[in-house]
Amino acid sequence: MMKSNTRIALLGTINRDTIHTPDGVTTESYGGLLYSILALAEIASPEASIYPICNVGADMEGVVREKLEPYPQVKFDGITFVPGKNPHCFIEYDEDGQKQETLRNDVPQISFEQIQPFLECDAICFNFITGMELALETAEQVRKAAKGLLLMDVHSLTLGMDENRRRFWRVPPQWERWVGCVDVVQMNEQEGALLADESLDGEDATYRFAEKMLTLGPSTLMLTRNERGSQTFYRNSEEALQVESYAPVPAGEPQDETGCGDTFLMGFTWAFLQSNNQDVACQFANRVAGINVCLRGIEGISQIGQFLKPEERELGLADD
Repeated sequence: MMKSNTRIALLGTINRDTIHTPDGVTTESYGGLLYSILALAEIASPEASIYPICNVGADMEGVVREKLEPYPQVKFDGITFVPGKNPHCFIEYDEDGQKQETLRNDVPQISFEQIQPFLECDAICFNFITGMELALETAEQVRKAAKGLLLMDVHSLTLGMDENRRRFWRVPPQWERWVGCVDVVQMNEQEGALLADESLDGEDATYRFAEKMLTLGPSTLMLTRNERGSQTFYRNSEEALQVESYAPVPAGEPQDETGCGDTFLMGFTWAFLQSNNQDVACQFANRVAGINVCLRGIEGISQIGQFLKPEERELGLADD
């Protein structure tokens, strides 16, 4: 049974993207927090309220309104349009599929005062798109004052920026304190390996890392592993480390991995708030991410709901 009037706040950055590929093609697109907002709007009930909390450059106001106004669940209360240009990510892929990101333009960090009206939401999700959305002290204030579930996708906390504004991988300063701000922390296996300072291909290394993460504050660690699905770690009733593995659930031929982490977290958040069942939530998260990988770009997000069966919308997750 769906719970009516569920309220979820999503904190992050809405990006403008310019993508250059080795074949000489340049694609202009929009992304970042838009993936989370639109995915959640597609899977949530009409009675839900979704509150993006973000600062958006004035040059992007028209685009943001165009993308979000068709969804009545999405509320503009937490969106602040600020003077100047919006963050713009330039991505260049080489022949080996490696990418170099350069981030142009900044918006102000999100303040505690901007988050304060949403502290009684059923969940607040931190999705680090630039990694510079807010100060650590602000996140710790939210941890102390929030009433609902707190979740985090580590994502671009793992990216530094050089003098030319090119992004590079690095261990986030004070990352243990960041992780301690939430109940559920999500990352992909590459980000996890960076924080663990060792590969997470083996079971022993993964368990060591999970044990450490669960001593820092979160009750749940979700590790996404691309085509190998995902793993969830938590303490069982006897306080022993429990691990559950979930196979991927593709909806067709894979097309585009962009936004899979965002949609995974949204699937988990929505299903957990409705079911209070971690296993159901993880299955639903895998299902939603499996749909997303078979769609292309931000435009494909609006099709996610078309793939869900009625029983999945009710979180029954019946077998095929």
